[in-house]
Amino acid sequence: MTHWSTEDAAFMRKAIELAERGAGYAAPNPKVGCVITDESGRIIGEGWHEKFGESHAEVNAHRSIAPNDLNHLPNSTWYVTLEPCNHVGKTPACAALIESIRPKRVLIGTADCNPGVSGGGIERLKQAGIRVETGCLESEVQWQNRRFFCNVEKDRTYAVLKWAQSRDGFMDPRNAAERAQGSGGVAITGDASRAMTHAWRAEEMGIVIGVETALVDEPQLNVRHSRGRSPKAIVIDPNGRLPIGHPLMRRQGEDSIIHIVKEPSLSRASEICPWNPESGLKILLGKLWKKHGISSILVEGGARTLQQFLQENVWDELKVWTAPNEMKSGLKAPEWPKNAIPPEHETAAGRAGPDRWNWALHPNNG
Repeated sequence: MTHWSTEDAAFMRKAIELAERGAGYAAPNPKVGCVITDESGRIIGEGWHEKFGESHAEVNAHRSIAPNDLNHLPNSTWYVTLEPCNHVGKTPACAALIESIRPKRVLIGTADCNPGVSGGGIERLKQAGIRVETGCLESEVQWQNRRFFCNVEKDRTYAVLKWAQSRDGFMDPRNAAERAQGSGGVAITGDASRAMTHAWRAEEMGIVIGVETALVDEPQLNVRHSRGRSPKAIVIDPNGRLPIGHPLMRRQGEDSIIHIVKEPSLSRASEICPWNPESGLKILLGKLWKKHGISSILVEGGARTLQQFLQENVWDELKVWTAPNEMKSGLKAPEWPKNAIPPEHETAAGRAGPDRWNWALHPNNG
């Protein structure tokens, strides 16, 4: 195992912090950050992948260099969180840019996990005579891009389950019979936790609910109490119960819903995902990724939908709010899965106002 100097680790950590600024905007591309230093270790350029379809981190870092610092490039060191791409897509190959500059050294957090890409950028730089080192803070970079790695390695959407419950484990004081269509949701947590939940929403490309929640709560499913891009609304409705006049069905353009039904004839939505529940949720996550390009989802319920993901063991993360009050009866929340493990690179629990949150991973992601 390579022992990285304190200086190298610090610059790579800076690149990781820059990459995080692309959260919610770079997807379905990975988050990537880049720091460029001169021969004395002074930062002369930095950038990150700001938005899908636009310039990558290396290009933005190069553009940020002041004109009077360009002469330092031949002796520079580049710190890049993910292997520079070696193919032309929506943007030119970043490996070609670095090759044309021929810096003294390039440090890479981790190789690209895509079999058709992995190693190509690294090999190109080495062939150009550039000193290339890989694996600097690798586990942290892989964690940061866990959604991207899941998409490529498992060929499906990354799934985060989220719910809020009372201290005694209920999601709603009403039972099923009392939850009338259009009656609205019941607020369990406070303003501070709601803002944090909306920040979680902004990190994912889609937000999933079942048709019962859509009919009863008529939720907006957007980011209102935090900064960021609202995720695509996704409704699991195999039998096509969601009426054309429902607020979610009236969405247009980028805000239109993905309506998941057994047969396309059961929906008049602009974006339809045919899916038979008997085929399982893993098949659904594959469709959401391969057909609709949804790299990650936040599954917000209701209880039946969440329970289905847990029963089929098709989930990657859990984020659960617990309020201090008790309901004593009503709609029971799912049980915390026994196989859940705490995240290695994040805090596993905390508070927002009076509410407590807990965060866990599926053991296959540990």
